[in-house]
Amino acid sequence: MEDGSPMTDAQILQAFQVCRAELHHEYDVLANRLNSYITSQAFLVSGYAISMGNMNSVFGLKFSLYFPLLLSLVAILLTVRAQPGISGACNAINRWHNREADLFQFGRGLADYGPIRADDLRASNDRNLWFAKTSAWIFGGAWLLMAVLTVYMHSVKS
Repeated sequence: MEDGSPMTDAQILQAFQVCRAELHHEYDVLANRLNSYITSQAFLVSGYAISMGNMNSVFGLKFSLYFPLLLSLVAILLTVRAQPGISGACNAINRWHNREADLFQFGRGLADYGPIRADDLRASNDRNLWFAKTSAWIFGGAWLLMAVLTVYMHSVKS
């Protein structure tokens, strides 16, 4: 509170409910961003695999070189663009978890939420967000390797 007076049990509970609602919202935002990102990556990987298998005798060799490289570039650009949004959602979730932990310090009015107060709650939250924080970097690295593989395979054929 602004005047430094202690919060009442009802205020603590209301603030806790707001934290839980905001956490739910931020997890939904994160899930939607990850879902969109991974779906785009799946389509790009499918296009990459199909284009690498192009056996057309007239333009297949050039197509299977340039189109996979173009897809790799697009995927890397998507990764660079997606990472800040994913990181931002993870940071917002961490801030709401910190606020929630602060409310538990008051201790009053939250006895019904005792199971949430596990000692390793912070570590559990970090583990839950680990996939989201690293997925774009993993995909970006994989796309760099696929671009190198494309060039290597075509240099061996020549």
